Amino acid sequence: MKFSLVAQLAALAAGAAAQVMDSPRFPGGRGVAAAGRPRPRQASSSSASWPYGPFSTKGRDIVNSRGEVMQFAGLNWPMSGETMIPEGLEFRSAAELLDEVATVGWNMIRFGYATQMVDEIYARGGQDVPLEVALVAALGHANGSRITNEIVKRNPKWTRETTRFQIWGDILDLAAERGIYAIPDVHIHKAMWCCSHIDGNAWFDDVYFNTSNWKRGLAYVANFAKSHPNVVGLSLRNELRESWNRTDLYYNWQTLVGNMTAGADAIHAANPDLLITWSGMQYDQDLSALTARRNLLSAPCYRCTAVRDAARREPLYFDLDAHPWADKLVWELHMYHMSEDQDTGTCEAVEASLYRNGFNALGMDAPKPGCDLPGYDCEPAHRQTPVIFSEFGYEQNAATLPRDTLQACLRGFLTKHKVNWMVWALAGSYRIRSGGQGVDDTWGLTTYDYSAWRSPELIEKWWKPWVAAMNVTKKN
Repeated sequence: MKFSLVAQLAALAAGAAAQVMDSPRFPGGRGVAAAGRPRPRQASSSSASWPYGPFSTKGRDIVNSRGEVMQFAGLNWPMSGETMIPEGLEFRSAAELLDEVATVGWNMIRFGYATQMVDEIYARGGQDVPLEVALVAALGHANGSRITNEIVKRNPKWTRETTRFQIWGDILDLAAERGIYAIPDVHIHKAMWCCSHIDGNAWFDDVYFNTSNWKRGLAYVANFAKSHPNVVGLSLRNELRESWNRTDLYYNWQTLVGNMTAGADAIHAANPDLLITWSGMQYDQDLSALTARRNLLSAPCYRCTAVRDAARREPLYFDLDAHPWADKLVWELHMYHMSEDQDTGTCEAVEASLYRNGFNALGMDAPKPGCDLPGYDCEPAHRQTPVIFSEFGYEQNAATLPRDTLQACLRGFLTKHKVNWMVWALAGSYRIRSGGQGVDDTWGLTTYDYSAWRSPELIEKWWKPWVAAMNVTKKN
């Protein structure tokens, strides 16, 4: 039975106000896929065919089922705004956008999604949200209907009734055809522009960050990934940070480890083939207590809630090898100019921070002279584990980006140490962002209308040479 657009919008609003806890049916069965056209289960990933999964970790490396080291260089494709539909599809078809990605050589896409996508499926009794309903709910009737028509025109395989997860699944399949891997990233819980201390999405049990719903969302997307073998891993959470809305939350290493361990358990129970990427404190800048195996009760941490009796308690350490997903865990870090506490002004300071904050887990030597500077406690890692750099970015301007100290330092460090990386972001504009509609973004790799690269000169002289220097894993 099909319901009117008005009725579906009313149901969506009601569901947002009161989330139900019934178990929805998973994609690939009679749940989300049944809301539109059924999606047959794809052949499982195995060593006999690309992408030669499942992937696992071996020391500092990610390896496929044949033991080959995987090398990624990619980008972020945002889909965590209020529409919860990947950006740009009203301007170019998904196939055209992915063709552009592939021509540069990028072989990985980090898809930032909102847990709200899954919450709304639960609220609708297991049925996913159709395209038009999603767009009208976020943008209003006029703009929502117009953009629905534009997306369907440019992607004729879809209709107004095609659902969010069906669209995402089709994009993943198109990416696989081009040899592109994917990591879905829980970018935020309530869909909106990310991130800040006051957005209600900052820390476990913040205003919009329901920890139970977060774990069920992880399990849901892990099940969804079973139909898409190029989804090689899932992130646990993007850019955790102190909440300034709720002052009763414990923002510290102990709380991080307790919740992230539970999230990793949820992913692994639902889909043990997946890698699990684990982000750090303070906007994913800091994993130092985990990689250096420091006492979680007393390890240094910017803005952390103190454990006042730590000195008289037994030390508490995180032991990765005690978990069934020990060979699936990958650390992830970010660094931006707008950091509150990191010095990004010299390469020495940047490299020392990167090492101290978690890249020591790659087994590299402490960088000199940076680690000799005051304030850098450059301890070696307790265990070699892969570390990826899943977000960084800058204005796409050929006159300024190559001359920026941080961008040049990051390129040198990531290339030298063969660190897998994903730049922010494909999106040249956003349907809705911070209350505005049709918002341009000069950090976007594409132009406003996604018709071209924002800086063709940077693509040819910066991004293509950098990707080539990474010697990324190719499909053929």
